[in-house]
Amino acid sequence: MPLLSLLVAVGLVAGCAADPAPPPTNGQGARLTASDPEHRPGATAARLDLALLQADGLGAGWQQSPHPPEPPPWPWLQADCPAYREADYPAQRHRTGAVQRRYLHAASEQVATQVVEAYEPGWAAKALDDVRRVVDTCPRYDAYGSTISFTLLDTELPPEAGLAVQGRIESPGAPARSTLLVAVRHDDRISTLNVPGPVDRGTAHQVAKKLGDLLD
Repeated sequence: MPLLSLLVAVGLVAGCAADPAPPPTNGQGARLTASDPEHRPGATAARLDLALLQADGLGAGWQQSPHPPEPPPWPWLQADCPAYREADYPAQRHRTGAVQRRYLHAASEQVATQVVEAYEPGWAAKALDDVRRVVDTCPRYDAYGSTISFTLLDTELPPEAGLAVQGRIESPGAPARSTLLVAVRHDDRISTLNVPGPVDRGTAHQVAKKLGDLLD
């Protein structure tokens, strides 16, 4: 069975409901690169591109979607959480590059996103610590008339290698919506996939393996 072929629920983009796809761009993933000459666009961005999933890696019915024109934000940003403070997540000041890709499930109009980031030496592991701090700080909060929650999943990933999180949106008069967020680290790079659908340990492990293989 193709990876994630069962993931067919409405999605969550970290912090709020998935937004509509923007107008078409040039088809390339949006990029963020530091101004330091060592980290300018080129080899670093190309290397990060290699870790992006192809649409068929998500299963039948998925296709690559146009990307937002702005640089990719940190995938774990929770600006609507009252307890969220940017200063509490120092690794973001040491991110040297990032690329992203969006995916659309044509039949259901669900959206998935992947962001691949590069960090200064030693800071990718600290970035995973920041992710855990977000989940601990913002496990449940209200925004836009809905309740958003995050639960750290039990997986076989060593803490320094990655983590998986279940995101959930509960809105009055509507079925609860869930998403799977998986972040995997290899050296100083992190790949994060946010995909809608049922969340279980087996699926999280399968996603983590796929992301890790692309980072190697």
